[in-house]
Amino acid sequence: MPFDLELDYDRGVPVYRQIVEAVVRALANGRLAADEQLPTIVELATRLGVNPNTVAKAYRDLEHDGHLVAKRGRGTFGAPLRRDNDSTREAVLRDIYNRAVQDGAKHAISARELLRYFRKALQDE
Repeated sequence: MPFDLELDYDRGVPVYRQIVEAVVRALANGRLAADEQLPTIVELATRLGVNPNTVAKAYRDLEHDGHLVAKRGRGTFGAPLRRDNDSTREAVLRDIYNRAVQDGAKHAISARELLRYFRKALQDE
């Protein structure tokens, strides 16, 4: 697999959702390239020890959201990242920021702490 994918059953997030998150993260940080082939549904299900229907649901959601492209007879591939115009990008970034600050506030984490963590996470990649 072109990127690490570990399931955390104690996280409270459905397995198919964890697969979706891992693929989106891998595309965003370049560990999965556009047009790079992913394992087949059966291969990934076997590797993860999950039902193939779980992987199929994740792949369907990813394709529906434009993150994957299924090519009949060839396999499933990463889709090119969509580049929004500047105003759309700004709105998306603002929404992401606001959600992160709100989620952090629920756990007494300040915006400055979030920023420090993001910077550290970037350095660790």
